[in-house]
Amino acid sequence: MFKSNITRYLKRASISLLDQLLPPRCLSCGSGVQDAGRLCPECWKELNFLQGPACRCCGYPFDFDLKGGQSLCAACQTKRPIYDRARAALRYDDGSRRMIIGYKHSDRTDYADFFGSLLIQASQPLDLTEAIVVPVPLYKKRLHHRRFNQSDLMGRIFADKKSLPYIPDLLIRDKHTPPQEGNYRRRKRNVAGVFKLRDSYCDRIRGRKIILIDD
Repeated sequence: MFKSNITRYLKRASISLLDQLLPPRCLSCGSGVQDAGRLCPECWKELNFLQGPACRCCGYPFDFDLKGGQSLCAACQTKRPIYDRARAALRYDDGSRRMIIGYKHSDRTDYADFFGSLLIQASQPLDLTEAIVVPVPLYKKRLHHRRFNQSDLMGRIFADKKSLPYIPDLLIRDKHTPPQEGNYRRRKRNVAGVFKLRDSYCDRIRGRKIILIDD
């Protein structure tokens, strides 16, 4: 107990000293904020959170819900995806684009904790009982070039805060693919046959829910 209290005290002291040396800045616009890893009020208002009525399967946002959270969008009614449910934290628009691009392509790993916290909010409608958290892997050459996997950073934070088991190497990405751009069909063809399951984990994940984290 004594050692734990000392550790917490030293952590708070180091954060306080760092804030004095490097005052916290808004993650989006760079203006001064009270706490590190946060947004200023103006940038916060620009974010469009996807937390309202949505397709039960893919998470496509609805203006209203007539079936108590059980409604399906037209696309999922026509052909159900192979996954059970998908949820996103933010709409990709002018309010979020700068942070997302910065996180993926400009080494802004300081965004990871903020995005991980948003995933916690987005996961509220999901039943996480017996779930295992897994990140979408990067191809080894891209990982070497980028030096970190943004999905892995968010996945670790999400799993830790939800007290869920985390398996960062469950999936293997053994083919290089170009950046994920274009329409849905093109993106789907782009990743067809790219991922495979690591055989050594088959027994561990059998019968469990898999929470797949992607950026």
